[in-house]
Amino acid sequence: MHALWSRPCAALMLALAGSALAEPVATLLFAQPGATIVADGGASRAAVKGDLLQPGERLVTPAGAISQVLLADGSLIGVRPESELRMDRLQSGADGNTSALSLVQGSVRIIAANLMDSRKSSSVALQSGSASVQIRGGDLESALVKRDAKAAPAGTEAGSYQRLLVGSASLTQGSTTRSLAPGQVSFVAAGSTGIATLPATAQNPFDSGRRTAASSDASRRTTARAPLATPYVLAGGAASRTLKPLPMPVVTPVLVSKPCTRLIGKTCIQ
Repeated sequence: MHALWSRPCAALMLALAGSALAEPVATLLFAQPGATIVADGGASRAAVKGDLLQPGERLVTPAGAISQVLLADGSLIGVRPESELRMDRLQSGADGNTSALSLVQGSVRIIAANLMDSRKSSSVALQSGSASVQIRGGDLESALVKRDAKAAPAGTEAGSYQRLLVGSASLTQGSTTRSLAPGQVSFVAAGSTGIATLPATAQNPFDSGRRTAASSDASRRTTARAPLATPYVLAGGAASRTLKPLPMPVVTPVLVSKPCTRLIGKTCIQ
């Protein structure tokens, strides 16, 4: 009898131990109606504030809805409408933990923890199409436009777009790695092996606005514009400093149907 009970009990204990060792990659801070979390196996559930996002899970936003997540190191991510972000893993290294994520489609904004608190360190690795982005102390927008994407602005070429607003980040494509310059839009075309720098007049998904789904209740749809790169104030006593705003306006149209729930200084993080 003891032998019959020992095997299922051992299996149960191993399963419980495995679930306890699975460290969540992020916590959901905010989600508008319609946002869902899709498990690695395909099961989906409504995204609810406080949800823990496990490795392999995807956060999906429909047209007109945004979500915000907090990474384990304190970095913030805004997931914009019609976007899909996968939580790959939280890995430990000599320089601390790195949150590894993949942008499946759409657009996100990532703000590193140490931009908000200089006592923290952060490292975020984002796979955006065939481009790999490493963000350390940066505020970055990433967009992945697919050939059949209905939400892509007219004339926008398929591929991965990156724009660093402030701080530091690097972009790797194949064997090529480049440091990103604030305000510059870097582009890797779908199926390409090279990194291109777009001129200020080029079409890109960050300055072209975003399509919203038609709605019979038009009075509920408003468009919010971000101010000119409000400075980030870094904590740390005498070591405190303020990062200067960018010399160019940073305009980020987003769909807002309720008051902002996350502020950095006077800037609403969407």
